[in-house]
Amino acid sequence: MTTKGIDVSTIQGVIDWDKVNCDFAVIKATQGRGEGAATRLLKRFTDSRFKYNITRCRCSGIGTYHYLTAQTKEEAIEEIDYYCKTIAPYKARISLWAAVDVESRYLDGLGKTELTAIVRTALERVKKNGFRPMLYTNPNFLKYRFEPGAFNDCDIWLAHWGVKTPMTVPNLKIWQYGTTTVPGISGKCDGNVGYYSAGAQTATPSYKPGGKYILAEGDAYTNGVAVPRTYWGRTCTIRQVKSDAVLLKEINSWVRVPRGGK
Repeated sequence: MTTKGIDVSTIQGVIDWDKVNCDFAVIKATQGRGEGAATRLLKRFTDSRFKYNITRCRCSGIGTYHYLTAQTKEEAIEEIDYYCKTIAPYKARISLWAAVDVESRYLDGLGKTELTAIVRTALERVKKNGFRPMLYTNPNFLKYRFEPGAFNDCDIWLAHWGVKTPMTVPNLKIWQYGTTTVPGISGKCDGNVGYYSAGAQTATPSYKPGGKYILAEGDAYTNGVAVPRTYWGRTCTIRQVKSDAVLLKEINSWVRVPRGGK
């Protein structure tokens, strides 16, 4: 099966997620080092729109990504631990992969063996932290920058623009084909096609009356107001379920959940 998706970051500004009509979205969470003028002095930082996007995204499939700049395996571990710590409070919302984006200019001076080892370390660290790893890359890296076949066993998110069909890659799960426009986003964003079945992703949480829901940072009421910090970690009983919200008995309020959780 194929699905329609986008990936977003602070570049897209304030997104009206209630208008976005995509099956899935991959949201930028963190970055190792800054590259642009606004972030050049930053190290291991969170995308300024991450919390807003991960909280308000209503797509049935939600993934995240980290922009890798590590030049050693030790730096890779530090970056990924920061990434996973950042996305951990929203784990219940993440039904797709935790991707590692490999394209930074900081990686330019690394040889094949060295870069391959760094990226492998990053992906393994994602898995160790309890998330499903994915490698975001492009044909140039696969052909010339990595050791041949080094990531044939990994789920791949391939950036291959300007072609009718993407390069043949083992375990290709998402193809980023170029830019697109969607309702709710001013200007353009990256467009993606997903090639995965339900078994290839983490199951979307299932909510049923009588079940339990643990409130966490990032949860919000259906009017968009954030759930107070004093409620984080509180276990509540689900009274009713809608396609994108649950009514919790203990606080007598509707709280948003990803679509498809019913």
